[in-house]
Order: sequence, then structure tokens, then C-alpha cells
Amino acid sequence: YGFSSRLRKIADTLAAKGFHVMLLDCFHGDTAEGKPDLLAWLTKFPHESILQDINAGLEFLLTKGVKEGEVSAIGFCWGGWAIAKSASEGISWKSGVSPHPSTKLEKFAFGMDEELMFSKVSMPFLLMPAGEDPDILKPGSSVVKKLEEAGGASVPFESMRHGWVSRGDLSIPDVKENIEKALAQMLEFIEKQY
Repeated sequence: YGFSSRLRKIADTLAAKGFHVMLLDCFHGDTAEGKPDLLAWLTKFPHESILQDINAGLEFLLTKGVKEGEVSAIGFCWGGWAIAKSASEGISWKSGVSPHPSTKLEKFAFGMDEELMFSKVSMPFLLMPAGEDPDILKPGSSVVKKLEEAGGASVPFESMRHGWVSRGDLSIPDVKENIEKALAQMLEFIEKQY
């Protein structure tokens, strides 16, 4: 959790394709590194504070000429929850993409209903769950059926472990190949929305 050099490289790749790119620091300089109780640490960042950060970021993008309602979001792991939660709370994303989403945090960290959260998401949202991610994020689930109605999808990466895109070992050929595949699908999905 928090910024990494790989996330910055992904942002740079998107910027090179002509997108305005912004990395939001919703953890305000903190990271999960070295935290003995990850769940306790995550609950320090409830959706109310995340929505404030997102709104501030969207306002900044408007000053750069980005049109309202024309912003897509990409979130890895926790970021997938932040996208779904913010969309369910009224943020008008153009679209969203989340490799290995951790939307289960809605229940486990905040005691809320994950399916109810997803029922309020009305944008095209591409989920890219790893093999070990919950079935609720995979094709055939009620959540994915609802996302498909809005132009979204779920593309599972069954041979990958949670976190492979943002933290996977690039020296392992299969991991590297699947990271490249996920990034290509992410870019294709976002480009299709514009």
C-alpha cells in the first residue's frame, strides 16, 4: 500500500499515451510497510477521507483542462476498493480498472456490505482478479453481472497471486508476461471509454 516505483512507471506509461495522470496519496505519506496490524492501519483511512482526497484531485484535474466526468480511475488492491466505494458514493468516474481488487475491505475493514457497494456502481469497471481473489469478483457472480450491464467486465488471471501487477516478481517469466497482458488490457479498456 502506498506509492512504489512500479506504480510510478505505470503512471508514466499512461502519460506517454497522452493521458493526464495523477497519483493520489490517500495515505498521506504513510505506507503499510512494517505495520504489524494491517487491518487496524487501513481503518485509519475511511471512505470519508478518501472521498475528500479524490474530490481534491478531481478539482485539480479540472484546472488542467480535464473535463468533468471524463476521468477514469485505476486502482491496485486497496485502490480497487477506493474506486468502487467512491463510485458508490457519487464520484462520477468515466470508468475504472482494478487489477487484483481488494473490495472485500468494505466488509472486513469497515463492516459494510460489499455487494451493496457494487450495486451502486454504474460506470464501466474492469476487474482483473488473481486466482486466489474471491469468486464475487469473477465472471458469473452477481457483482460481475451487474458490472457487465454497465459496460464492465471481469478478466481473471487464475495463475497469478494477489498483487502480481503492482508487486509481482518481474524475474519470473510467467509473472512478467501476465503483468504486461494486464497492463495492455487495462489501457485498451480505458481507451475504449473515450
